[in-house]
Amino acid sequence: MINIAIEQGEDRRDTIRQAVEQLGDEFIERCRNANQIFIKVNLVDHERYFACTHIDAVRGLIDVIRERSNTSILIGDAGYRGTKAAFSNFGYDHLGGEYSDITLVDLNDDEFVDGYTIKSDDSQNPIRRSKIATSPGFKISLSPMKTDAKTGASLTVQNWAIGTWIVPPRISASGQVWARWPWLDSEGEVAHHQSIAELFNQQKCHLGIVDGIMAMEGDGPVRGTRIDMGVVLAGFDPVAVDSAAATLMGIDPLGIGYLKACHEMGVGVADMTRINVPPMQMAQLRREFKRNIKSEI
Repeated sequence: MINIAIEQGEDRRDTIRQAVEQLGDEFIERCRNANQIFIKVNLVDHERYFACTHIDAVRGLIDVIRERSNTSILIGDAGYRGTKAAFSNFGYDHLGGEYSDITLVDLNDDEFVDGYTIKSDDSQNPIRRSKIATSPGFKISLSPMKTDAKTGASLTVQNWAIGTWIVPPRISASGQVWARWPWLDSEGEVAHHQSIAELFNQQKCHLGIVDGIMAMEGDGPVRGTRIDMGVVLAGFDPVAVDSAAATLMGIDPLGIGYLKACHEMGVGVADMTRINVPPMQMAQLRREFKRNIKSEI
């Protein structure tokens, strides 16, 4: 059975902290033994804080790390509309003055290693992957709980897979963006999900944390509406964390193509019968999230 920490609360920083503390000695040892810790946040849109990883969620995580470890911490993303603007708008620039040895990194500017996505004919499409996503000894995906109009749910696996993929900028109606959708949409829905699973398989993170204090339903992952859940989930199997989170959202995790693919590839567990969560607490917390989804596998 895969253990998942679930913590309820209204104070985001404190609830994240309590969920991470539930991870116990394994979390402490990973922090102490790592050459670096990389916290992959979701900064998809620098104007829509509701769609992004809240700064207090990051603080709650770093609070626990810094009580137990002095390991250097990198915090970053390859934001769709610009990571640096999001750092500034959402207060990330203050973290360096609040904690020791903190570095903010824009993965859009990072060195790269080779990777690939999947085409509709099952062949490989070569891409560039952030080098930072490969080198730190402890890699954490910290993501908001959101629906996604194309994939069903945007959680820690999707945050990690898509947000560590480096693409050249392009000009859109809203200005400069770093868009992955041209490679995904052109290959169809099945390849889209397979690509997320394969990107995760190529370079996995070690810990997934879903911030569901204030979640998003409807037209996610950017333009949805608020739904108060008051919950945080954390665990060393990000696929299992996402599966538990999806269940709380009223979504069958095996109905989300990339989670099912990860499960079938053996890079995580999406079968809720193999995930150790309190059934009564899950039943009490579960909601039916509104979704604006094109189709589902």
